[in-house]
Amino acid sequence: MRSAPAIALVATALLAGCGQMRGPGETAPLEVRPPEEVLAAHNAWADSIRTIWARTDMRLNLPRKDQAGEPMRFDLEGHLFLEKPDRLFVHGAVLGQEVTAIGVNAEKFWFWVKPRVNTVWVGRRGGEGERRFILTPGDLAAALGVFPIGIASDSQAVFVAQARHYVLSEERQVAGERVPVRRIWFDRASLRPVRIDLYDDAGDRIVMAELMAYEKVGGVAVCTVYRIRFYGDAEVDLVLRLSDVDLAKRPNPKVFEYRVPPGAKEENLDTAAEAK
Repeated sequence: MRSAPAIALVATALLAGCGQMRGPGETAPLEVRPPEEVLAAHNAWADSIRTIWARTDMRLNLPRKDQAGEPMRFDLEGHLFLEKPDRLFVHGAVLGQEVTAIGVNAEKFWFWVKPRVNTVWVGRRGGEGERRFILTPGDLAAALGVFPIGIASDSQAVFVAQARHYVLSEERQVAGERVPVRRIWFDRASLRPVRIDLYDDAGDRIVMAELMAYEKVGGVAVCTVYRIRFYGDAEVDLVLRLSDVDLAKRPNPKVFEYRVPPGAKEENLDTAAEAK
């Protein structure tokens, strides 16, 4: 994380109270906390979560059309497994039959859809395919909001206090212009993230994640409802509802190992990108 002077604090006069009188029953404005305090609170909370084991109800809308020309939509039951720093696996089933899986580890990422296509898209972490693919598991992991925040040395950050949120905007210089890297909204009272926007190297938004509900798990607040949109030539919508969340149970390491699903066609995104 950059030093304190690297993060500018902007707070409107309204938030400071501005000496205004309050009517009966009105509560006092929340104290404006400095950026360092908000980020320290977030990072301490994020560091307290090392693994997540959870059941999921998942709704996935894909831009790919089915034979009738309609977008592919799935309502699925499955699991989400996270093991920091870099392993995530989410899978979904219909009537007990697995039909989709999203995974990432230190070396690879993959996305498998069985109905009508039975194709798995795969690539190496940090490769050309990962930067081009619309639903990158690494972006999905970042959208969960449970990772510490550090400001890159080549970036600038602005911290804005709004009526209900603190907003952290990180930007960097590209070809003489400032382009966004990410933007995070924190709830003013809880200091937990409630929205995360991620941007590509050109400053185009690639992910918008809404963290819609939190529940206490062993005394730790955990987001259990996500609505996430991935942007590209088309859009992918993903809604995740977590249940039976366990922060102490370690996922089976084998779920983070990439294997070609039975009978699936493998499409290497790095090879496809290099061929263009």
